[in-house]
Amino acid sequence: MKNIFSIMPDFLRNPDEFFRSIQRNEDVNAKAWTLSLVALFSFMVYGFMVGLAKEPLQAVSAAVKVPILFLSTMLFCLPALYFFSLALLGTPLKFMQVLAVVLSGISVTAFLLLGLAPITLFFVLTSTNYEFFQLLAVAFVGISAWIGVYFLWRGMTLVETTRDDAMKVIGKRILFLWILLYGFVGTQMTWRLSPFIGKPEDPFYFVRPSRDNFYMDVVHALEGAFQIPVARAEWVTPVIFGSLCVVSLGFVFFAGGMMMGNMTRRPAPKVDTMPVSSAD
Repeated sequence: MKNIFSIMPDFLRNPDEFFRSIQRNEDVNAKAWTLSLVALFSFMVYGFMVGLAKEPLQAVSAAVKVPILFLSTMLFCLPALYFFSLALLGTPLKFMQVLAVVLSGISVTAFLLLGLAPITLFFVLTSTNYEFFQLLAVAFVGISAWIGVYFLWRGMTLVETTRDDAMKVIGKRILFLWILLYGFVGTQMTWRLSPFIGKPEDPFYFVRPSRDNFYMDVVHALEGAFQIPVARAEWVTPVIFGSLCVVSLGFVFFAGGMMMGNMTRRPAPKVDTMPVSSAD
């Protein structure tokens, strides 16, 4: 129990040493388990504070859904990061090592939100403006998430041992693509699990009954703002997702081509030649 409350201060004071211990495969399973508990507890506390803006039942609902949002998004996206790193880089890292690094970034996000929970509670008690409180919650989550992504990037670039600079570039591109993927999946997961706060005039419900996705809702919002007919707006989502698929495939082939080209470009072996003396 003591380790649960001490792991985050120790990690934040010396993150590089923490990541090197993961690279050396020291107590990785214990670290992953402890980070999971830290994230679970912190997200539950912050979700409860956010839900109190409406009613106690909404607070309990948000305390359940906020951990589900972050941790389930990680579980959906984590295999992609590991298998792409394995296929394109031949990473020596084990799955649990990658999981521990990703959990470290998520735990930083959760730990910062735990620190912002008292401020959230203050505005719950002193403000009745739903739109202001919604923007405040989005700002808190956004800032904390960006700092968590920084630690995730820092950890993965440190623990991933690559053979040369070309491989390091490929590894960073894979990680960047995965962060974008995590953002897309997390956005859709947020949409499906909402509301987390809930409008004061709406009845309580655990999840949004709508079958649309976040991106179609953006299309409908653009339709309402610019008076675009639905028949003309429906093609936007397939084009967006098709473009993402093309960009992703292009990245994979480009990274793979760089890797294969780097493997084939090897310096020619040096041949020692002995001076030949001419016969008299």
